[in-house]
Amino acid sequence: MAITTDQQLIIVQAHGEGHLDPAIAHLAGVSIATVKRYRTKLGLETNCVTARRGKLGEQLTFDEAGRRGLKAEWRVKHNGEFDLYVSGLRVDAKASMQLADGSWRFRLHTTRQSFYGQYAYAKDYAADCEVVVFVALYPDGRTPDYYLLDSATLPGDIRIRPGGVYDAFRNDWTLLEVEAPACAA
Repeated sequence: MAITTDQQLIIVQAHGEGHLDPAIAHLAGVSIATVKRYRTKLGLETNCVTARRGKLGEQLTFDEAGRRGLKAEWRVKHNGEFDLYVSGLRVDAKASMQLADGSWRFRLHTTRQSFYGQYAYAKDYAADCEVVVFVALYPDGRTPDYYLLDSATLPGDIRIRPGGVYDAFRNDWTLLEVEAPACAA
């Protein structure tokens, strides 16, 4: 759907003011899908903090894998079941900011909502990827820690604490250090 120049201007202005896509759609009198399409066309990132954190976690995982000499590739399909290939394995990256108590919480729901909750779909980490990388972000901006876990053994709610049960997985990339057979996307 083509939109007017005035609607495009409203999208840019509302985005600059920090509005999220549903509010921008309301202000411009267009659908959320139209806002997303024009935002992308105009080179504007989402203002949704959670989505931006997720993209950051994916990028940090990709960069860290490369830094460690591992072959990292982005998935072919946008919004696929996993985020990237590392050493031929399907990897899903999750990012969380450190909480006030010094821990990180990651929720792995069995159903997921679309970006704005318009529909739900099943999510099976064990079937969708081999490894999940939990990116533990720090509020002060220091280098994150990475916790790499086999997707087949994951509980739905993971709380990572310094000195806790997941410490053995902290920055341990051995799950991804052996080249697996190439996967087709």
